[in-house]
Amino acid sequence: TLGGRAATLEGPYRANRGPHALYADGPLWAWLERRGLNPPTVSPSGETLFRVDGTLQSLPAAVGHAIAGLPSTAPVGESFRTWLAHHIDDGRTVEAIIGLMFIVTYNHDPGELSAAFVHERLVRGGSHVRYVQGGWGRLIDSLVGRAEELGVALRTRGRVQAVPDGPTIVATSMTAARILTQESGLESTGSRVALVDLGLRSSAPITWFRVYDLDHRIYAARYSEVDPSLAPQRHHLVQIAAALAPGEAFSAAVARVYDLLDATSQGWTDHVDWKRSYEVSDETGAVDLPGSTWANRPAVMRTPTLAIATDQSAAPGLLAEVAHNAARSALTTLGQSASPSTHAPQPA
Repeated sequence: TLGGRAATLEGPYRANRGPHALYADGPLWAWLERRGLNPPTVSPSGETLFRVDGTLQSLPAAVGHAIAGLPSTAPVGESFRTWLAHHIDDGRTVEAIIGLMFIVTYNHDPGELSAAFVHERLVRGGSHVRYVQGGWGRLIDSLVGRAEELGVALRTRGRVQAVPDGPTIVATSMTAARILTQESGLESTGSRVALVDLGLRSSAPITWFRVYDLDHRIYAARYSEVDPSLAPQRHHLVQIAAALAPGEAFSAAVARVYDLLDATSQGWTDHVDWKRSYEVSDETGAVDLPGSTWANRPAVMRTPTLAIATDQSAAPGLLAEVAHNAARSALTTLGQSASPSTHAPQPA
């Protein structure tokens, strides 16, 4: 199927495969906009709660002030936690900022990652967020339509057993690319995440739009609040992501999610109309450890005719933008090196 993790259920609850957003200040948004491919989007709005030190509240003023006072750049070779501690005296504020960065890294401990890597996400992951109206799958539909207009032959529901001859871009997960190419150098650098989706009846005691659990690395959003088309009339669609630490059981993460729901929406279990929960591993983009940058990830071009374009490839960007930039780089390189007889792929 087309789109990979950008899948949206057909309904009645149009749940994405985990939280998804476009960033209006990024290269993917600009690329879509130039081609008239941007789908209808909505912006976040409504009540946002934060759980800090076990208390549900607005974002503590100390956290906002501390973020505003940070330098404009951060070092590659230092951990985010160590770098924050150089500039913020209060350890609780440091840990709250680290917890806030879960949703743009999907890592169980963003504090152990490169300060430069997390800082970029801290700067960009705010006011530019846009949600695709009707579900992320609508973006895939617009891209498919554009490809068909250009005469691209799309073949789906068939397993690829080997890398084809000629110029080829493998656009899938890094794990799948490693299996297909049998190349050991394609190592994944992602995270484990537990996902919980809920369809709730209108009687559910829920008033918030988003909840950030900074203590336990959980993000919950009632997406039907800003896009009613995602759920049946007078119902709610809530999607939740929780970090899974190395060795942590999936059931433990789900228990943490349920604890957060109990704290924010007491009695919610009596109003469940639909639910699903599952784990994803290495499907949420790359993470860079101290001393490394995106340039240290597996190179896009593996041979003169083979490229790997994933969200863990050696390309810049925030989350899905990495795969987009990797694909554009691959198309440029293959187009420049191909002879007329090799029928190089052309960018859309």
